[in-house]
Amino acid sequence: MKDVKGTLIRIIAEYLDKEESEIKETDTFTEIGLDSLDIMELVMQMQEELDCKIELSQEITTIEKLAELIEKQ
Repeated sequence: MKDVKGTLIRIIAEYLDKEESEIKETDTFTEIGLDSLDIMELVMQMQEELDCKIELSQEITTIEKLAELIEKQ
């Protein structure tokens, strides 16, 4: 299994043009500066890179929670 959290952080950091160290897995997507359209675009990229299906819900608000969802698959 790939390093899911690390991959998610890298994808988000590249998208936001930030350093990976600036993004914490416990930050909410809103705190990181992502809106719903950003998240939809990122989810498509994440699904492709991690070869998974991501079904987002209101409870998935952090990288940590998203990684847990992906790892359960």
